[in-house]
Amino acid sequence: MSQRRLLLAAASCLVLAAAAGAWAQNVPQPAPTGSAPTIPGTPPAPPAATPDQKKSGDQAPEEQPPTSQPVTGPGAAGQPPQQAPAEGAAAPAEGAASPVTPLPPLPPQPAVARTFEDMKIAVLGGLDKVTGRVSTVEIAVGQSGRFGQLTVAARACRKTTPIEEPESAAFLDIVEAKPDDPAAKVFTGWMFASSPALSAMEDPVYDVWVVDCKNPATKAPSSKPQ
Repeated sequence: MSQRRLLLAAASCLVLAAAAGAWAQNVPQPAPTGSAPTIPGTPPAPPAATPDQKKSGDQAPEEQPPTSQPVTGPGAAGQPPQQAPAEGAAAPAEGAASPVTPLPPLPPQPAVARTFEDMKIAVLGGLDKVTGRVSTVEIAVGQSGRFGQLTVAARACRKTTPIEEPESAAFLDIVEAKPDDPAAKVFTGWMFASSPALSAMEDPVYDVWVVDCKNPATKAPSSKPQ
């Protein structure tokens, strides 16, 4: 009897051990310390950082969502691509104007010599600034004429040829004789008909200028009938 009971007890122990092993295989294992429990049907959580990683600060940066930026530069729509400057060429300074090539100077114009002919009569104009009277005086070369208190002597009178630009010039000596003062020369030199202000007489009362130079008119001898 005692042996039979021992055998039955040993068999019961074997059955219980086998059942306990099968039950241990089906029971889920507990998660390690510091990790989140696993939920069936969900992806596993990322592993927690170790103390060494926290000290070193090696944490992966968070991904930022992409933002829409305006497209600029040569690839933008409607803008032609820019060409790169040639190698060795100096880049222009910002805000500096582009160099301008100066024009060459004009060559000097040669002075055109005029041909003057001597005339025998100087035709002069005179103005009395007090009375406003304007007079025309003809004075033969080498002689003198009077205009108010002025005595005008014509030393020469010349005129350009008909094929050239018209110009008349007279060399005059002008003396003013006032009643209470001695005679004084107020002008001497050339006067030009085309440019009176070029060489003008300065006087508070009178003004004189050249009008023309001419020769005396000559009449052809009349033929008497026989």
